[in-house]
Amino acid sequence: MTKLHEPGVRTLIKWATCYLKSKKIDSPRLTAELIAEKIIGRKRVWFYIGSEISVDKKKASLFKREIRRRARGVPLAYITGEQQFMGYKFFIPPGVYIPRADTEVVVEKCIEILNRIANHHSPIVIDLGTGSGSIAVSIAKKIKNAFVYAIDISSLAIKVAKYNAKSNKVQKRIEFLLGDLFLPLEFKNLENRVDLIVSNPPYIERKQMRFLPPEVKKEPDFALNGGKEGLNFYKRIIPESLKWLKKGGNLVLEIGYNQADKVKKIVETKKNLFTPVQIINDLNGNPRVVVTSKK
Repeated sequence: MTKLHEPGVRTLIKWATCYLKSKKIDSPRLTAELIAEKIIGRKRVWFYIGSEISVDKKKASLFKREIRRRARGVPLAYITGEQQFMGYKFFIPPGVYIPRADTEVVVEKCIEILNRIANHHSPIVIDLGTGSGSIAVSIAKKIKNAFVYAIDISSLAIKVAKYNAKSNKVQKRIEFLLGDLFLPLEFKNLENRVDLIVSNPPYIERKQMRFLPPEVKKEPDFALNGGKEGLNFYKRIIPESLKWLKKGGNLVLEIGYNQADKVKKIVETKKNLFTPVQIINDLNGNPRVVVTSKK
């Protein structure tokens, strides 16, 4: 029941939905409900059960402020502080790359590969550019005997990824390392021992960066910018992975929708060392994953 002079949550959500819709924000009602959940501290199902829930003026003011931030292009994950990925909850603060649903196709392929390996031995996995830890944590959750080395050049990302591993109870099977790609592994004695290397590297072409949607521009540049052709990291990861993969070890890479042929050609420059490339499409039918293995 609402108190005198205090707005009800349904009234606030109705206002926010109309406001976000007028600003052409996707899923305006769901967005309003998720922001309300965060500020009011109750699951949104409770907003519609029984009498109207009153919201004190301080929380109502905060809710309106956050709705306006979303309308200005601040990503929803940065407002609520979380993102769902592979059915797990991840803490996502500003300054950390926000995991996308398309990347779940990458993880699903990794799990398919690792399930076969896990029946024989405990798989060793490397996750390059771990960000929030979404890939590393999801693999550790799904493959109970896997051990993951998760690497990122951002100290904030490593801190956040450690938190997400702990909150998802897999921190004992992931080692987080700060550094540039494979460099932190130099003294880990992993040469020719790794079962799978996975990466969702920065792959946006430099010239396309200024055309990104406003909310994507709020994410860290270093997690998006793949250099002149968007291929800088593939040109490093693909040849360098040979040092770490065991014979038959797999390399799984997320790619941009228009990069399949270009990344395939990079693999083929080492064609005597890698198996033929497999391309996997995402849920929208776009090429999204490159898979190969060391001969």
